[in-house]
Amino acid sequence: MSYKPMSSHNPTTHFNKDFNVIYLRVVQGCNLNCTHCFTYGNQDKYKLAPLDQIESFLMAIKKNINPGKAVIYIHGGEPFLAPLSYHREVNTLVKKILNETILDIIPQTNLMYKIDDEFIEFLKTEYNGQIGVSWDHQIRFQTTSQQLNEDVFLQNFKKLVEANIDLAVAITVHKHLITEDPIKILNKFNGAKSLDFEFLTLFDDKTRDLKVSNSDWSTFYHQIVRYYSLNKTSWSLPLVDLFTKSLQENKIYQCKCNCCLHRTFTMNCNGTVGLCPDETYFDPISNVIELTDNWSGFEKKAAAKHFTQIVQPIMPLCSTCEFFDYCGGNCEPSLFSENDIECPMSKKSLKYQFENLTLFKAKLKDAYHNLTELRDRDGH
Repeated sequence: MSYKPMSSHNPTTHFNKDFNVIYLRVVQGCNLNCTHCFTYGNQDKYKLAPLDQIESFLMAIKKNINPGKAVIYIHGGEPFLAPLSYHREVNTLVKKILNETILDIIPQTNLMYKIDDEFIEFLKTEYNGQIGVSWDHQIRFQTTSQQLNEDVFLQNFKKLVEANIDLAVAITVHKHLITEDPIKILNKFNGAKSLDFEFLTLFDDKTRDLKVSNSDWSTFYHQIVRYYSLNKTSWSLPLVDLFTKSLQENKIYQCKCNCCLHRTFTMNCNGTVGLCPDETYFDPISNVIELTDNWSGFEKKAAAKHFTQIVQPIMPLCSTCEFFDYCGGNCEPSLFSENDIECPMSKKSLKYQFENLTLFKAKLKDAYHNLTELRDRDGH
């Protein structure tokens, strides 16, 4: 493969180029078959993304965007079903092509495999000691092997903490999770740098069946937010800290629901391309060939998708909320429950933050050290 540096970069009118998120779905297939997953898990045929396809994808982004800062998420399936040698080649490509971009390259994994000293050293040398891990109570261990259970995950998690690896943990919000004691769940992840509670992408009956009412979620989540404000923790809470930043600066900071469509790019193993990583797996809008040969055509599709999202009516619960000017009311409509007095962000928790802002400002200072994405938003 050859690489020629770009001497000039075409302007783009839709995509933000100060900070971009790029998902490289390098492995198709997984060792798990989670109830909520948008992939086919261990039913998917194993496949690696061709390196020349990754090169073309990144070259198109370089030519047309040339991000100032970017987070590259190495994604799957389960990425570490691929040999470490393959990951080294992917990382070399990323660094060579996006050589003018301030980069963080972070693999995303279910952590359900053997962790040894070679793997830990690989994380330190190739990913600056950073890794994102997912944990999904009761809905992730649908496997063909009894050896893949929660104990494996927790043992591996402990090994990485002891090796001083920076762990960002993503926890899916669903009906089984909120039956647990939230503080006991937090204690499982002592040593992590970040705990992010992520809402389900609702795309079929099995995911809709896992949905929780926002009132029940708020009761659960408020205990976590309150604990966070009153205790010294190794981890930060991205959505909480982002809201604190909004309150402190009197400015809305976009969160995941309304920013993916103008700053995020996702590539599937088969060469199809989209924006939101969840949606792109089953509903891509383009492919690598179009990105390379007809960027303006791809950009028009992205802009149309973004326009469809931003013209959605504001939910009545949002428009009457006292925190609308700080939150922006940008949660997906599918996350709201009919006749519910609570929102996905938990008005109870937002009010608590507002009334105890001094506590949360102190937490925000720590968050800048823990959260790559938070730092990249304004250069801290």
